[in-house]
Amino acid sequence: MGEVKGQARTRAGRPRDPLVDEAIFAATLELLAEGGYAQLTIERIATRAGVGKASLYRRWPDKVSVVLDAVSRNPERPAAPDTGSLRGDALVFLHTLVRYRTLHSEAITAISSEALCNARFGEAFRAGMADPVLAGMRTIVLRAVARGGLPARTDVDLVAALPPALLQAQRLFAGRHPDEAFVERIVDQFFSPGSEPGHEPRAGKARRSPPQTTTHPDESELR
Repeated sequence: MGEVKGQARTRAGRPRDPLVDEAIFAATLELLAEGGYAQLTIERIATRAGVGKASLYRRWPDKVSVVLDAVSRNPERPAAPDTGSLRGDALVFLHTLVRYRTLHSEAITAISSEALCNARFGEAFRAGMADPVLAGMRTIVLRAVARGGLPARTDVDLVAALPPALLQAQRLFAGRHPDEAFVERIVDQFFSPGSEPGHEPRAGKARRSPPQTTTHPDESELR
């Protein structure tokens, strides 16, 4: 029994050093920002992090896995909050998302571009980066439906995809990194009281009056 336990300990090896992981993640993000995904290699990551290549290969099979871990396991990534309101949840989640993406904007831009032209990397990118964001927004929308803040007929997947799509459009089409003011515009438009489908318009906004019809007196009354 003691021999079996000893063999198990040998196979398991030493526990991973979190300081080595942090050094590798920092090096990966720096190199992505400097030269993009195409210029990134395991050798360059190891050199920048001050570790041997074996340290990386013990942890990840290839650079795709290293990159996705470096970006997706960052502690600043948002989780779906529960503030008690749809507006509060959306604001906290999207503000955190924008701050995180601003902090790593160059690295994320590099891997986003690679995801468009590299099918394997694109699949991994969606699983490691895009899907968790959509899952967070979906949790927020489902919670709002359960609380009655959104109608039961709400298209949850469509509504959840709206904010990430608008943030991406701001980067791609407007050429600007979304800021917290842009987040508040999204939330005010789509996730605030009165803006949800099925609710009355918000106070202070004019409602259109029905068209006025002109009536003409009967000719006999004019005689």
